[in-house]
Amino acid sequence: MGTSILNEQDYYRMVYGGWLGKNIGGTLGAPIEGVKELLNLDFYPELPDGPLENDDLDLQLVWLHALEQYGPGLTCKELGQEWVEHVFFPFDEYGYAVTNLRRGLVAPVAGWFNNPFTNCMGSPIRSEIWAMVAPGSPETAAHYAYHDAIVDHAGGEGVYGEMFFAAIESAIFLEQDRDRLIEIGLTYIPPDCRTALAVKDLLIWHKEGKSWTEARSLILLHHGDDNFTDAPQNIAFTLLGWLYGEDFEDAILKAANCGYDTDCTAATLGAILGMILGPEGLPEKWVKPVGDRVVVSPPIKGFPAPANLDELTRRTIRMGKHVLAAWDTGIMVHPELPTSWSREADGEAAVQSWWDRKVTANHYLLPQGTCEVPDLELVIDYGDKGPSIGREQSKSIEISITNNSLVVQEGNMALDLPAGWQGGSEKQIKLQPGETIHWAAEIRSSAEAAPTYDLALRWVRMHDGHKWSAQRVPFSLVAAMHWTVWGPDNEEGKNVIFAGSRMDWVDALMTSRDGVYRAKTWIQNPSKRKIRLIAAANAPVKAKLNGTSIIDCQEVLEFMPAYHRPQKDQFLELTLPAGVHELDIEVLKQGDPLEVYVLTVSTGETQTPGSYYSYIDMLFVNQ
Repeated sequence: MGTSILNEQDYYRMVYGGWLGKNIGGTLGAPIEGVKELLNLDFYPELPDGPLENDDLDLQLVWLHALEQYGPGLTCKELGQEWVEHVFFPFDEYGYAVTNLRRGLVAPVAGWFNNPFTNCMGSPIRSEIWAMVAPGSPETAAHYAYHDAIVDHAGGEGVYGEMFFAAIESAIFLEQDRDRLIEIGLTYIPPDCRTALAVKDLLIWHKEGKSWTEARSLILLHHGDDNFTDAPQNIAFTLLGWLYGEDFEDAILKAANCGYDTDCTAATLGAILGMILGPEGLPEKWVKPVGDRVVVSPPIKGFPAPANLDELTRRTIRMGKHVLAAWDTGIMVHPELPTSWSREADGEAAVQSWWDRKVTANHYLLPQGTCEVPDLELVIDYGDKGPSIGREQSKSIEISITNNSLVVQEGNMALDLPAGWQGGSEKQIKLQPGETIHWAAEIRSSAEAAPTYDLALRWVRMHDGHKWSAQRVPFSLVAAMHWTVWGPDNEEGKNVIFAGSRMDWVDALMTSRDGVYRAKTWIQNPSKRKIRLIAAANAPVKAKLNGTSIIDCQEVLEFMPAYHRPQKDQFLELTLPAGVHELDIEVLKQGDPLEVYVLTVSTGETQTPGSYYSYIDMLFVNQ
């Protein structure tokens, strides 16, 4: 494969067009986001003076800052840190991921654990930055998209959606045939994932001559979900606009008029078409209202955001030059030579290997700080219950260590545990080059409850019978939730420990009969505060706090365990005094499997932008 040339003016034109199209589509779709009916828009529903703020672009500005701060070796670890430092959004998967990151967890575990929104659109909407800093290198763009998406969507369709779009958008620099681009994107995601199946069905319906409204109905029938942010259906709506649209305007309008996550569908398609057409190819009637400004949502803060699209484009290109060089892509950005390509855009086996990575495990490279070619690779697997532990509870942590060096590695491993805990005793190991050793470390917590627990894996290397060096890899466990539960068959309560916010009566009681299910716990609140107490359920649900009824929802509502948008009859806001408070939950199962989450988050009244965050210092314990 020879050197490929990307002319710098071509690069600028495509990146600027993509960001401009992103702003146009986001501004079109934002005011009607979440409307599930077939719409009939023919222009912006709200005529703005500049673009509307939108998380579709906001988060990518943070990722550009992350690239500038950490460089091309950026991984999910650094992106997770960016969430904690700069992103104060509570929305769906964002809220759950930030909660986990604040508790000391890292991706992919932070993006998977206790997160009911991993199949949603929060990551597919932020694919453009990775394509633009890896122009013509879809495998590189998909690599970054994977690391980005697992921070808040690990194990879900959101990961595949972002990899799909990142690959398409990067390949636009090489190839601008629509059908070929979609084909390329599909090579970067599992062929049997929901996203791939929805896309492939849409392609069939389009080829069969179905109208765009018929195709929309079929998408909802075969791939739809009640949650308007579900990724497979919205990715299909995005491509529907592309397949059926006669021009830029018609395409983004058809995508938005499908309804559901309209800002996401129109913004992503706007970015794709903006990259293909360039800014000069976008209609003036759509460009003029948004202009060239960059607007940032108030909860995104603490970093130097670009003031306009020119600055955003130039900073993107600057980092793109670094990425192309660091990844040895063979792509050169040149100020004078014309663009010429000598590479292909199909998916690579290295990308496909990520599809089956365990979301219950975190990976570490040793020595710490290593970006690639590590001497040792460490994997800490928390198991299916995740990184939580209750009081006086036993837990097995699966630890594996692989010797990637060319010499024998001899030493011992041990776990550093909180005071009063048991287990994790020292294990002697001798690793041949290429060998992997597995250790099932059994630990038991003490009776002292805390919101989070700090642990560490300690590796001491020996040489000639003496200690030579030592490394300490910190990791965290979080407090599980203690409840007493009853089912239709139980007169006496059973003390159980739930790993997270989900109330799993089936697992606890080994029954799924219809009838009344109850649960009782005590909330330890360390300080007086205003809280939003949520009992999100797909069944009639009641809640009592200290014996007083606070929730009495007698309808079956769409299940929505989001911090910022729970069902109005399934939460209450109140001022909770410091101390211990009794909480009782009751649900009526009537056929469908129960889905119930109990959450305590802040209200919308915060001193600075960034509301509805989880109170991670509140404990759920038995008396």
